[in-house]
Amino acid sequence: MGTTKNQGGSSGSRKGAERPLWSLPADGNSDWGDPTQIPAWAHSEAAAAAPPPEQVPGPPEPKPAFGERAGYAGRSSSRTSPRGAGGTGSWGSGGRPARAGAKRSTPKAPRTRERTPREAKEPIELTDEQYASKGRSILLRQLTASAKSRAQLKTKLLEKEIPEHIAEELLERFEEIELVDDEAFAEGWVRSRARSRGLARSAIKRELREKGIEGELAESALEQIDDESEEETARDLVERKLRAPSMGVDREKSVRRLVGMLARKGYSPSVAFRIVNAAWDERFGPDAEQ
Repeated sequence: MGTTKNQGGSSGSRKGAERPLWSLPADGNSDWGDPTQIPAWAHSEAAAAAPPPEQVPGPPEPKPAFGERAGYAGRSSSRTSPRGAGGTGSWGSGGRPARAGAKRSTPKAPRTRERTPREAKEPIELTDEQYASKGRSILLRQLTASAKSRAQLKTKLLEKEIPEHIAEELLERFEEIELVDDEAFAEGWVRSRARSRGLARSAIKRELREKGIEGELAESALEQIDDESEEETARDLVERKLRAPSMGVDREKSVRRLVGMLARKGYSPSVAFRIVNAAWDERFGPDAEQ
């Protein structure tokens, strides 16, 4: 279908815009003006064949500029960057859009978070039965790890806030079933420390005192070590150290080192010097370089 140009109507279209012939109403009841002013070409066959005005779509709306498009990319025209008026930075000017993370002209007030004070929780009070059950579990774990004296176990129970009277009852019960036995513990400790570490009686006695075993109980356990066995243990320690070739280079230095080693293990200075000198002479000879 052909088109014609608007010759001066009041439809709002800019002058010279082309419109299809079917949009020209035959009766003149539109924005084209008075029927007497309708041009002669409006009475042509094409205009007469046009549909009634109520069935004809209106003229197309003018296409807005790119920067005026509402809701573009989630933004409304009211949020267009103010720099668009100057031709720099608006969507319609071809410049870069304003960054969402740009700094505000007015600084934002920092948020203050009020913390509500926590209410102090009241300590949970256990019954005697609950304390006893907790204490039994503690004792069993301690004895499973290694043998311990009664004093060590009581200290552990008190550290775990077991009442003292309940701790005493538990330890007495464990002694009745022979799970806690200070005499057996002391004897085993003396044998182990003398054999594995080569300690003298004075050093072992000091360790027993730290574990709460003193007096006759400690002395009875230390009777396993006599003077002869103690010196034999010291001699074995020195002979193992003298196997190093560097020990025969400087006798004075070697003797000083070996005597210090025996002193740390609880041997008296007189015993230490006698055993070290005898072992050095036997190993390197009395005529070795002094």
